[in-house]
Parts: sequence; C-alpha cells; structure tokens
Amino acid sequence: MEYPVQFGLPQFILLILFVGGLALLITSVMGLAGGRRVVSYVDEEGIRRYKRKRRRVRPMRGASGLILLVLALVILWVTSLTQSYLGLTGEIKVARVQASTISNIPHLMNLELTQYDQQGRVTSHDNYGVKGDQWMLQGNMLKFPGWMNLVGLHSGYKLTRLEGRYEDSDLERTSDHTVVDLNGGDGQFFKTVYKQAWSSPFVEAAYGTAVFLPADGMTYDIFASQAGLVAKPVKE
Repeated sequence: MEYPVQFGLPQFILLILFVGGLALLITSVMGLAGGRRVVSYVDEEGIRRYKRKRRRVRPMRGASGLILLVLALVILWVTSLTQSYLGLTGEIKVARVQASTISNIPHLMNLELTQYDQQGRVTSHDNYGVKGDQWMLQGNMLKFPGWMNLVGLHSGYKLTRLEGRYEDSDLERTSDHTVVDLNGGDGQFFKTVYKQAWSSPFVEAAYGTAVFLPADGMTYDIFASQAGLVAKPVKE
C-alpha cells in the first residue's frame, strides 16, 4: 500500500517555507561575504561622487533562514521515508480475510487475503496455505506530533505480516509456523524510530498492532484506526 503523494495547501506552504528560508540564508551569507559596497551620491556642487559603504550584517536574518531551511528539509525527509504508510484520519478498510480449514489436514488453513488502498481500491489479492488454527494479521503504527499534521503528516499504518497461530499452547511452542511478510515488512525506518530516541521530536510513537481470529470460514473486513486493527464480519 502506497501513501498517496498529494500536493495541496500544506505542501505549498512547506515549499514557501523552504524557499523563504533559503532566500534569508543567501542574503545573510552575501552580507557577510560582500564586504563593502559602492554607493553613489551628488555633492553640494552637483557632482556625482562614489564611496564605499560597509554592508550591514544581519545575523538574525541568517539564523532565521537557517532554522526555516533545516525545518523544511527535516519535514521533507520524514515525508519521503513514510510514503509506504497509509495515512489514517479515521477508520479505513485495509484488508479482507477469508480462511477455511482443510478437512483431511489438521492445523492447516486456506487463506484468501485482499488488500486495499485509502480509496478502497484493491492493491493485491493472494491465497496462502497457513499452518495453525488461527490467522493473525499484523501492522505498524506511526503517530506524528500535532504540529506535523499541518503539512499533511497524520498517523500512518501499513500491514506488515501474516502469521498462523495454534490454539494449543504446546503446539504453538513446538510446531512449524507460517510467516509471510507483507508490503516489505517493518522496514528500516520503523526499526530506527522504534529504537532511537533522537527521532522523538518528529515521531510521537511507533508501535505494532495485530488482530487474530479462527479459520472458521467466515469473511472479515479489517479496519485500521488510531487505536489499531479491528476485524468485522462481512454480512452477506
């Protein structure tokens, strides 16, 4: 699932912020490097004369430009790294699961998984043979600070793994498991923000969520929300 790249008012404001910061920084550097500048004037006798005048150094302009430039670069960097996450502004359907047991093979199910994007379009449709009595769908959540919502970065989510579970805890410990990575798995960005404290100003929280149900032959729609994953049976 790809996070839709949209250029709207927040992105336009971010672009203005970036350009403004760059302009302030350039004018400040020119003031520092330019030394003196030549100015002309007319004296009392009406003769045009020239003299050198030292440029005014404006350190506050340079500092403001640098801050705006760094802020814009950081936001653009975080945005580019989170493009695989589905933006969450409410409850959205991300998948549909239908799993049935196989009569002559115990602890094995046939599972059909359909994934959707934010607009409800199908992004993938696959069938899997999954060992276990229950299926489990896992995902990652990224929660951004409120100030980053201004540039279009809200909470994000993506499906990362499909697994099988055994109802018997002894079988869960000793039997073979089915593990299928979805959408590239966790990804390096999630692993970094999950472990490193330096990311905290830009990512408020990063955590995993999961939903699991028995292979009872029913069809379930999987929804992602700010609270995590929710499975709802499909009413035919």
